Amino acid sequence: MVKQIFFDLGLTLVHNDMPRRYQTAFKEIGYGISLSQAERAYHLANKYFMRFRQGALSQKSDSVISDFHRCVCQYLDTESAWKDFSNQLKKMERPVWRCFDFTLNMLDELNDMGIKTGLISNWDLSCREVLEKNKILSRLNCIVVSEEVGAEKPDKKIFEEALKLTGANPDECFYVGDNYYDDYIGSQKVSMPCAIINYQGKLGIEEVDCPIVIEQACEVVDLMKKHLISK
Repeated sequence: MVKQIFFDLGLTLVHNDMPRRYQTAFKEIGYGISLSQAERAYHLANKYFMRFRQGALSQKSDSVISDFHRCVCQYLDTESAWKDFSNQLKKMERPVWRCFDFTLNMLDELNDMGIKTGLISNWDLSCREVLEKNKILSRLNCIVVSEEVGAEKPDKKIFEEALKLTGANPDECFYVGDNYYDDYIGSQKVSMPCAIINYQGKLGIEEVDCPIVIEQACEVVDLMKKHLISK
């Protein structure tokens, strides 16, 4: 039975307002992009980078960010405007990470079920500040951050560190994240079951073979209740 669930952070427990910022930036340069179009393009650009530019986004370099903006424009058929779009975004305030509406209730419900909750995330030293501001920190029994331990998913070392800190066996654990190549591949290296979060079914991850795909992290509560996770 599952005694410990580890979560990714970005786009799993917290999200930002990038799609709305994209919509605003396009409006400023003369393009009418709907919020749903911006959300879809942001999602697909993320999945493209997860697949073909693994680890690039964690570098946070100007060139990578520009490439990402160009990718967004490609999915919106506005590639000719990508430089103006990118420059407009630079004028705006940095995005803020906020927990999903369901995050705190989900963590509380899992803990009430006797399932401990932790974090394994590729993030910089701002991770704990994000957790604290969103009232997530106190709800986790284990926090493993890539920049703190010197290993990034899918390196098995970051998963092994979490297992070491909790004293749990992999078959007593479950992992939830949105990146197949970091989260699913990495968790399998330590034989830890995993669910992948993906917006709108298989959109953007048509190439992957993952036994459990969910649209948002809170669905893991029902997975636990319905005993879909093998012992």
